[in-house]
Amino acid sequence: MRITLKVIGKELFNMLDASKEELQAVSPRIGVQHDHFEWDVVDLGALRPEHLLSFPDRPSALLIDAQEPAYVQKIQLLEKKELTFIKNPPFLPIVMSPIVLIFRSTAALAEAPDFPDFVADWVCTPLTMSDLGRRTIAALRRKNILKTKLHFGSLTLIPDVRLLSFQSKAIHLTPSECALAELFLNQMGTVILIKDLVALFKSSGKSTEGSNIRVTIFQLRLKLEMLTKSQYTLASVYKQGYVLRPKNRPPLANNAVGEENPHRTSCYLEQHQYLTIRDQ
Repeated sequence: MRITLKVIGKELFNMLDASKEELQAVSPRIGVQHDHFEWDVVDLGALRPEHLLSFPDRPSALLIDAQEPAYVQKIQLLEKKELTFIKNPPFLPIVMSPIVLIFRSTAALAEAPDFPDFVADWVCTPLTMSDLGRRTIAALRRKNILKTKLHFGSLTLIPDVRLLSFQSKAIHLTPSECALAELFLNQMGTVILIKDLVALFKSSGKSTEGSNIRVTIFQLRLKLEMLTKSQYTLASVYKQGYVLRPKNRPPLANNAVGEENPHRTSCYLEQHQYLTIRDQ
């Protein structure tokens, strides 16, 4: 993912451009998530209305030299026009870029008036590019411009839109399936106990009846195997729970259910050819 830092203020741009190589190492880890980001630092010169916009395939943030109050005032005027443009037509995949104010000192920050609502964050110099990069990523995520992606080898889960992808293909999950997928992916290869599944369903307000959990497990297993061409599966472990693992991996224990019964597995795979699960 490439992120553009659009800079207003020549002196600020020169400072950031001289250290932009440090940004290339900014790839925050959240749990098992590890997104790779590439960065561009661009000197905008004069501020124009289109500079306030961010597109999903090219997210951007606007960095403003807070020493120049006129920049903030101009943004307030431009923002009203751009908000109208975004709403009409409403189908355009664009949003307002998060705006970060950069102050030259803590004294300048203390003397600054209250920030307008459009200000996403602020920071004082001297600053590290690592801190600036992380703040920018956080601001983009708060505005839902950057979708949180959970990576697990070749599997990727995007909880915000409930998409599970494998290589170049993706499949849509129901809310219950998505919650289950996140739980299993975070603990791939580990048996998730029945009591933990009951707790998950209870916390999300879903029925904790065993049949409901089993049906949701079946639906997620079916989608997972269809998506990965049976490279991954949800295997049941007798009287314990379920485990997400590669399909060609031996069962975890002698009492693992699934591949130990060739006839049962064969029947189950036959069902895949005819059964379609619709999202709830």
